Amino acid sequence: MVKLIQKENQNYYECEECHYAYGTEELAQKCENWCKTTRSCNLEIIKYGKKFEIDPETAIKNEKTIGSTIISGLLGVFVGGFLVFIFSKFNYINGNLMANKVNVENIIQAIVAQVLPKEGFQTRLAFGNSVQKMIDCKVIDIEKLKKLYNGNIPEYIQKAIDGNNEPIVINNETANYLLTLFWPLGLSNKTEFNENIPFSKKDLPYLASTGGWWLGEKNNGVEYFNKCEIIKLTPEQESIVYEVAQNTYRPCCNNSTFAQDCNHGSALLGALELAASQGYSKDELYKLALQLNSFWFPDNYVKIALYKKLVENQDWQNINPKEIMSIKYSSISGYLQNVEKKLAQLNLPGIQTQGAGCGLQNE
Repeated sequence: MVKLIQKENQNYYECEECHYAYGTEELAQKCENWCKTTRSCNLEIIKYGKKFEIDPETAIKNEKTIGSTIISGLLGVFVGGFLVFIFSKFNYINGNLMANKVNVENIIQAIVAQVLPKEGFQTRLAFGNSVQKMIDCKVIDIEKLKKLYNGNIPEYIQKAIDGNNEPIVINNETANYLLTLFWPLGLSNKTEFNENIPFSKKDLPYLASTGGWWLGEKNNGVEYFNKCEIIKLTPEQESIVYEVAQNTYRPCCNNSTFAQDCNHGSALLGALELAASQGYSKDELYKLALQLNSFWFPDNYVKIALYKKLVENQDWQNINPKEIMSIKYSSISGYLQNVEKKLAQLNLPGIQTQGAGCGLQNE
C-alpha cells in the first residue's frame, strides 16, 4: 500500500517498494504493483516520479525489506520436504508412472543438490585488487559500506577490499556478498560496449542498477556509470563479454545482462568482465552466469530444473547453460510462459515463486 509523505511543502504518494514519489496516488499504486510483480523498474511509470534522498539509517532498513529472498530459507523449504509433499500427491507425470513417493523424493533431492550444491561452485576467479580500485574510484565508500553492515564490514568483503587472490566460491554464504561486490564493478567499469546501452542519459539515474546504488561517495550510481578503469579488457575479451551479456537474462525482468537496469544485471556483467579478463572462454562465461543466477534466484532455477526433468526428461548436469540463461527461460516473461505455465498444466499446486529483490542486502 502506498504511503502519503510530505516533501518540499507538497504532498506526495510514495511506492513503498522502490520509494519513488508521485503527485497522484494512482501513479504510486501502479508503480508499487509493478515493483511487487516484477521486482524491477518501469521507465514509463517512474518518469513521472521523484526520488528524494533518504538518510542511510532509513535506507538500510528499506533494503532489508526489499531484499526478500533469503537463500538459506529457500534451501530449507526445498530440502525440508515442501516440494516432496507436493509431488507425493501425484503418481503420474509426463506419461511415466512414478513408482512411489520415495522415487519422487529422490528426484527432487537430486535436482536441488545439482542446482544448489551445499559446497557451491568452485571458480578460478579472484578479486585481486579490483575492489580496492572501486574504492579509489569512489564507487564504493567505506563508511557507507560500514553503515550497510551495521558498523562491521563482513570478513568476506574485508578480504576482497584487502586484495583477495583466493579463488571465488559461489555458494549460499557468499551469494549476497558477491552480488554487493560485482554490482558496482559492472556498473562502473569502463568498456566500449557500454556506450551502446539501450537507455537514454535522462533515464539512467532512475534505473534500479544506478539509482539503487547509494554506496558510492555520490548517492546515485549514475555518477560512476562506465567511468572507472578497474578491469582493462582486450578487444577480443570485450567482444566475448558483449555477446554473452546480450544473450543472458535474469528472472526479475525482461532485459539482458547488457541492458543492466537492475543490480543483478550489473552484478552479472561485472562478473563476466572479471572472468573474461582472467581467461574464461565464452562457454565458461555462460556456465558462470548460470551458477551465479542459480544462487541469486534459487527458486526459479530449481523450478526450471524440475520442469526439464519432469516434462522433458533432461538431467540438469547435461543442460547447456547458454540455453537456460536465454530469454526463453531466464527472462521473467520466458520463465512464466515456459516454466511456470507448463508446471501449472501438471496440476502441481502450492509452488510459490519468490523473486529476488533488486536492492542492497545486509546480514
